[in-house]
Amino acid sequence: MMPRPLVGLSVLLALLAACDIPSAAPKWDMTWNVPGQSTSISVNSILPSGVTANGANTAFQVTVQPVAIQQTLAQDCGACVVANGTTVPKPAFVATGNGSATLPNSVTSATLTGDTLVLTVTNGFNFDPLQPTAAPAGDTGWVVTTVKSGAVVIGKDSANGLTFALGKNGAVATRKIALSGSVAAASGVSVSVTIDSPKGDAVTVNTAQTISFNATVGTLKISSATVNLGSATTLAPPTPTSIDLSGIGSEVSGRVNNGVFLLSITNPFAVSGALTATFTGGPQSVVKTLVLSPAATSTDTLMFTNADLQNLLGYSLSLGFSGTVSGAAITIMPGQTVAVSSRLQINLETVSK
Repeated sequence: MMPRPLVGLSVLLALLAACDIPSAAPKWDMTWNVPGQSTSISVNSILPSGVTANGANTAFQVTVQPVAIQQTLAQDCGACVVANGTTVPKPAFVATGNGSATLPNSVTSATLTGDTLVLTVTNGFNFDPLQPTAAPAGDTGWVVTTVKSGAVVIGKDSANGLTFALGKNGAVATRKIALSGSVAAASGVSVSVTIDSPKGDAVTVNTAQTISFNATVGTLKISSATVNLGSATTLAPPTPTSIDLSGIGSEVSGRVNNGVFLLSITNPFAVSGALTATFTGGPQSVVKTLVLSPAATSTDTLMFTNADLQNLLGYSLSLGFSGTVSGAAITIMPGQTVAVSSRLQINLETVSK
């Protein structure tokens, strides 16, 4: 008979022979979440033609052409037509001149902030309409300037001949008029100048002489604007954002299978479009596309292959956006941004040793 210890060993050997012993260490899949990065797209990068941001980024600027009004004495003074060429006491008259300017085509409306209209008057008459008599006790006239957008008054100024003179024979005088309120594109900016000139000293009447009003705003400063971007406004290149993945070493980057960039997007000005996200700084650039939703908040994902991640992990990167956006009747304000916060999720193959 075989001794009992040898019987136990034979049974163990038989069991081992019936099983396959693993030749490699077991593997598991793991998912890593890399803490989020954030970037933004400034409203300045989508401003339509005719709208710019000021240097301090506290207001937009819209250029408006000057409003020019020129009228002859014949237009202003009906009684002067009868007396043309004669020397008579200057007849009294009340005259009004009008002119207008428009906003850029892309701007639907704008809210003004701290603007000033400069009215320059060049008086070619041979008398001062506001001070037509030489005697200190003589009657004086007045001039009123009204600036409107449609029926809304956005600026008004009045001057009395007691304290303000227009001069004569080509003299130039100026008035500064503060503006505030909103301008509608359909109405633009209209300027109306009314002069009340009393009877005055004798003058030789020349109805061909002119008086000119030049109302200059130059660049309107606006705190907000409603604009139309059309069907495809090219996104001006925003400043690239740094994304530091240099802390992920080769022990991780060498085991990645795939990954996604999870994007949370806040879009305060409701534009939409197709954008390209470009990651640079690794051995090769990685380019991905995404759809910008007009919703106030939305999510999107950028899918990365193993090859993509080999060009991202372990490097300090720059992320830039490009593409086109569109939208109608979009209200924009200085300092607004499309905010993009992100989280990188990568799948790892881990080997147990």
